[in-house]
Amino acid sequence: MRRLCNRPIALGCLALLCAAACGGSGSSTAAQPPATSPTSPTPSGPVNVAGTWRGSASDSSGPGQMSWQISQSDTTVSGTVTMTDTSTGVSGRGTIAGSVSSSSLHFSVSIPAGGFDSPYASCAATISGDGQASAASITGTYTGSNSCSGSISAGQLTLSKQ
Repeated sequence: MRRLCNRPIALGCLALLCAAACGGSGSSTAAQPPATSPTSPTPSGPVNVAGTWRGSASDSSGPGQMSWQISQSDTTVSGTVTMTDTSTGVSGRGTIAGSVSSSSLHFSVSIPAGGFDSPYASCAATISGDGQASAASITGTYTGSNSCSGSISAGQLTLSKQ
């Protein structure tokens, strides 16, 4: 009878050992994968606006067409601009400089004296503005001044990648 009494104790000890070895009750020394914490998405860099852009522009001086040829180095943009007044056909050629952060674009355009066609060759103009850029389009607003005609206001542009 003594053997029958020890048998349940032996089975109980065996069950505890199996449970501990299998990670049941108690602590386990088996290797656990490291806990991972959720990560936020990696922020994307600035949109690439390098290339040729063409489209419409309209401001207090009237409607026009605009063409930008842009180079980009990280967040800095620069290049050349041609603006054409659609009512007179007069064009101005100058430079653009700015910066891009994610999809936001800040730009400044300068057309020096001599950059406009005759009879406005003695005029100079500058505009600056902000916009949103994607791989296919740039939309924005701007203000500025023209040495011959004064203030430029309510500027809006929509350009498409060529």
